[in-house]
Amino acid sequence: MLAIGTSLPFFLWHWVHFTGLLGQPGLEAVTRPGVLAGLNALVLAAAIADVLLLLWLWPQRHRPGPLPRTAVLVVLVQVTAYCGMGIAFGALTSPFTTIFISAIAVGLALLGRRPTAIGFAFAFVAITLNDWLVMAGVVPYAPALVPGTFRDGQAVAWWAHWQDFVYFFALVLGVGLMVSLFAYLDRQRELLEALSCTDGLTQLANRRHFMERLAIEQHRRERYNVPYCLVLGDADHFKRINDSFGHHTGDEVLKHIGRLLAGGLRVPGDVAARIGGEEFALLLTDCREAEVASVCERLRSQLAGQEFEIDGHRVRATMSMGAVECRGGSAEAALKAADANLYRGKHEGRDRVVVTVQEDVS
Repeated sequence: MLAIGTSLPFFLWHWVHFTGLLGQPGLEAVTRPGVLAGLNALVLAAAIADVLLLLWLWPQRHRPGPLPRTAVLVVLVQVTAYCGMGIAFGALTSPFTTIFISAIAVGLALLGRRPTAIGFAFAFVAITLNDWLVMAGVVPYAPALVPGTFRDGQAVAWWAHWQDFVYFFALVLGVGLMVSLFAYLDRQRELLEALSCTDGLTQLANRRHFMERLAIEQHRRERYNVPYCLVLGDADHFKRINDSFGHHTGDEVLKHIGRLLAGGLRVPGDVAARIGGEEFALLLTDCREAEVASVCERLRSQLAGQEFEIDGHRVRATMSMGAVECRGGSAEAALKAADANLYRGKHEGRDRVVVTVQEDVS
């Protein structure tokens, strides 16, 4: 629809402009009215085809998949009209080349390589065939133009106005397209960055991003002596859930835990992550032992107290958590300490929180 939107206003303006011109007396002195009328009819047909395509595409605008045949049809409609202009006014004596280059850029940006390649091939064949016929003397070059189109080396008013508008239209279209493309590329880059940092199932941070944030927080602690807390959590008896209810139910349980952890963060600097399987992690910035114990206990009790239904099954899940307040030492030591606390909680009966403090040790 965007590709049509770039051509339809131009086609409509072309039809209105030349329809008015065809009604003026003495037109034969500056152009060939029959050729101009035929070109105007071709452009009007392209505009009508564009409107019909828009009406057909609008109800399908939210369709996720591409429409390759429709894309090719859209390209052929536009290319046919532009080739008609190039042949009628001459590829060398008209702004056809400017239009054609802008059309290729629009096609590549909005419709993809295959439809644009088909349109380019169609235009190349049409223009080349016309050039051969011109060289053979079968058809005249630029049949819409006559010697009277130029006076004292200058184009008459109708031709000059048309050229100026085409150049201006192509310039605006090219600049607008570049701005749109850069904005689109920025959005895609931001999306890719977010995807590279996000776990696809739970929408929490993934392990790589969590480790990057942990390194940053470790550097901050070493420089400013601000403690942070690291939490490792593991869903209890998760294999039993998968074996009893299926992996889909297990995935839903992980999503539920992810939402619970994300909702339990205190400040924007905190990070909740899924670091593998049923294993989760929390990074709490500027946090002490008592606060991390309170946060973990609240999350643990919320999860244990909930029963949710998935595919007709009533499922309960619990989580064991190992937490450490990092006052000193390395990030690797903090991870080992949190992991040891997690397994201590597992051995003591699961569904519990174990918190310790890491001092200045490596």
